[in-house]
Amino acid sequence: MEAVRLLQDVIRFQATLCDTSFGKELIPEASPVLWYGRPGLNQWLTIGTNPSRGEFLHRDGTPRMGQAQKFYWRDTLSFEDYLGNEEALQQTLERASVYFESGRATTSWFGKPGGAKLEALLNGMGRSFYDDPNAVIHVDFFKFATYEQMGKMRTGRDWMEHPTSIELLERTIAYIKPSRIIVLGRDNCRALNEFSTIGSLSAYPAVTYEIGRHESGIPMIGLHMKPSEVFVGIGNGYDSNGLHYGSYAKREHLLKIGQAIETITDEWLVDGRA
Repeated sequence: MEAVRLLQDVIRFQATLCDTSFGKELIPEASPVLWYGRPGLNQWLTIGTNPSRGEFLHRDGTPRMGQAQKFYWRDTLSFEDYLGNEEALQQTLERASVYFESGRATTSWFGKPGGAKLEALLNGMGRSFYDDPNAVIHVDFFKFATYEQMGKMRTGRDWMEHPTSIELLERTIAYIKPSRIIVLGRDNCRALNEFSTIGSLSAYPAVTYEIGRHESGIPMIGLHMKPSEVFVGIGNGYDSNGLHYGSYAKREHLLKIGQAIETITDEWLVDGRA
């Protein structure tokens, strides 16, 4: 099974990382996260940075278990045993696939059904993580949970953009075969470097977007923002239209931002600039 082979190669990379100086940054018993949601047909794919520690650990640092568990926990299983344990591999894939179906999604990042965050932006574009569980699937550049945020670690970005990490991301994209890709965050857009058009929204000038095509031909949107992180970096003031930057994170505005980006993308595709 292709998904199992991909997972095994991701586990091998995790084992390699654990033997480097960066290994202390990883939550070693946390399984790799190949995706959030169940791969299906005609899906949109959103791409973030890496799994947060909260996907595996409570705030006090203890592992999420029982009803609180979201992803597979390797526990005492060695990497070698993990690679050959069919049940463990299938559990890893299944827990990732039921992420939104199980009601255990991290709503503080993805947003609640009918709420704000990334879900609201997608709603404005006519999609949802929840209304149709197969409409959107999420993946991360780097498939391993870390104790600290990647951006706070000196070599985090280097490992995230390591050739093996990028190869595994590209293989994940090839496996899912999405109909559209949405890349979240300016640095993540730069890492893919396959965009041909850049602009900002007239009604929301702090929102910078890029449009292009993935090397496989899939239409790709890049956003220099992460709606789930309250537009980090744009400040606490007002934009040129007099709208406070804090308002950008409200559902009503995220819906409009999503609608505007969808309209621009559709025009870009129709005009043949692709």
